[in-house]
Amino acid sequence: MTNVVMYSGNQGSNDVNDSDSRFSPFVWKDCPIRELKDGTVEGWIFEDDFCNPHPVAAGAEGLAGDYYGFADTGGTVALADEVGGAVTLSSDGDNEGASLRMKGRPFQISRSHGKLWFECRLKTSTITDTKHGFFVGLTDSLTLSATVPIAAAGTLADENFVGFHRLEGDGDKVDCVYKADGVTQVTVEADAGTLVADTYIKLGMIYNADTYVLTFYVNGVAVDTYTVVAAAGTDFPNDVRLGLVIAVLNATASTPGSTTIDKWRCAQLAA
Repeated sequence: MTNVVMYSGNQGSNDVNDSDSRFSPFVWKDCPIRELKDGTVEGWIFEDDFCNPHPVAAGAEGLAGDYYGFADTGGTVALADEVGGAVTLSSDGDNEGASLRMKGRPFQISRSHGKLWFECRLKTSTITDTKHGFFVGLTDSLTLSATVPIAAAGTLADENFVGFHRLEGDGDKVDCVYKADGVTQVTVEADAGTLVADTYIKLGMIYNADTYVLTFYVNGVAVDTYTVVAAAGTDFPNDVRLGLVIAVLNATASTPGSTTIDKWRCAQLAA
C-alpha cells in the first residue's frame, strides 16, 4: 500500500511558467541558504550552475569534476553553449543514454532526518513520443551504466530514486515518482508538468521533517504530496543516503534527443 496524499489547490509563487533563471522563490523562501553555506546553521547544501563542467568520455563511467558521468557510445555529457553555463546530456544511438551524478550521497529523506529542499532547471530538445526520456532527482546508486539509472525502454533501474521522470512514450509530460530498491516504482503525480521543446522548466521538492510530507513542485507551484512512511525501505527509499543525479535515454537513433540542465540545488538541515 502506498502512502500518497492527493494534493488539491494551487499553492506557490507567482513565477508559474516563468522562464527566468532564478530558483523558485516559494520553494526556497524558508531555506537558510546563506547560513548553510557559511556554517552558522547545521546542515549541508550542494549547488551548481554548471559554469565549468568537465566533459565525459563515451563508453564507461568516469570522474568529471565534482561528479561521476557516463555516456554510451555516441553519447555526450558536455558544456552547453549558453550564457551562465549549462550541461547537455545526449546520445545518438537506439536505447543509449548518458548520466551525471554527484560524488557523494549526503541527503536522506526519512522521519529521523531534517528538512530538505531540491530544485533544478532543465529543458529537453524534443517532446515527440517514443524519442527521449530523462530522470532528475535523488538516487543512492554508486554506479552509472547503460542501464542505470534508466534501463531499456525508459523505465527506472531497480535502485532507489526520488524525483521526476519523463517517460519515452509520453514526450511532453513529466511525472513525480519514487522507487525503493526491489519495490515497484510509484507515480505520485502523473503528467505533473507539461514540457515544451527547448523551453526551461523548474522541478522541485520539499521534505517537511515535522509533518513527514514530501511536496513536489513544478515552476514553483505545488502539484502533489506524499507522506513518508515510518517503515524502512518497504515502500519509499527512506533507509538510504541519496545524491543528485540526472540521466537521459534515447529511444531511437533516427532522431536523437537531448536534455540540458542549467542548474540544481539541494539543501538539508541536520535533524
